[in-house]
This record gives sequence, structure tokens and C-alpha cells, in this order.
Amino acid sequence: MAEEEKKGEADKADKKDAKPPAKSKKMLFIIVGAVILLAAGGGVFFMMKKPSEETVAAVAAEEATPPKTESSGGKEAAGGKKTEEKGGVIFDLDPFVVNLADTPEIRYLKLTIKLELAKEEYTEEVTNRMPQIRDSLLILFSSKEYASIRTVEGKMELRDEILQRLNTILKKGAVKAAYFTDFVAQ
Repeated sequence: MAEEEKKGEADKADKKDAKPPAKSKKMLFIIVGAVILLAAGGGVFFMMKKPSEETVAAVAAEEATPPKTESSGGKEAAGGKKTEEKGGVIFDLDPFVVNLADTPEIRYLKLTIKLELAKEEYTEEVTNRMPQIRDSLLILFSSKEYASIRTVEGKMELRDEILQRLNTILKKGAVKAAYFTDFVAQ
């Protein structure tokens, strides 16, 4: 009888000792799983928020490069340069950098535009109206969302809107075309 009592007590003691390791393994798996999920979530967050290396390099190169001058016989004008080419006069606008309308994400657009004017006479008008032109284009660009300008169709639509706005500010038909020479949206 005494032996049975000792054996029963020993079994109870074994059961008590056996249960805690099973609980501790579950807790260990839960903690390890939570740490892995947090690390993966943090990695995804930083990948989404970090600008790509190409964009950072392009912006740094643009800032380090002095303004280009084209010497093909054209005159330089305030706020832009012009060069004559067959079929029209090309007028360079200074680059634009604007915040896009996306919320809550912060996205920006950097672009450089060249305008093809119908006649050389319009270069003076473009130069004189540069504040209105830049204001109108800045408002247009900052009203856009990333999704609407990301595609080729979106860029074509934006170019048409630029032409429409500029031809309302200038004499009708003064601007024949607008060309994007740099277009970075992030």
C-alpha cells in the first residue's frame, strides 16, 4: 500500500514536471512568430517608404549639374532658353518639382518640359508671361495623383492639359507641342 502511494505521488510529480515544458514551447513559438512578423512588417514598411536608389541618384545628379545651355544660334530668355529648329522654336522651361495630391502618402513629381512654339515671335510673350505659365502648371501638376500620371496614357493626357492651359494664357496656337525631357514620379 505504501508502495502504491509512493508510486501515485511519483506519477503526480512527473505529470507536474511534464506539463510546464509543453506550455513553454508554445509560448516560445508564439514569441518567435511575433518577432518574425514584426521584423517582416518593418522591412516592408522601410521598403515602401525608402526612395529607390535610381531616384535618389537622379535627383542628386540633377542638383549637381549646372544648368545646360544650348548654343544652336538661339537667344537665351529669362526663365528658359530657346533654340530654333525646323518646324518651330523650342523653348526650355525650368524644371518643376511638386508634391502630388496623393494622401496620406507623400509623393512628388519632378519634370522638365520643352515647348515647341509656332513662331519665334512668341518667345517674348512666353518670357513675359513666365510667372503665369509656371503658376498654372504648378497648380495643374499638384492636382494630379500618382496613379493618374504613372501610365503612358496619363502622361499623354497631362501633356494635352499643359497645351490647353498654355494656349489659354498665350495667343491661341502659340504652343504647338510640349515635350517631357525628364519625368520622375515617386
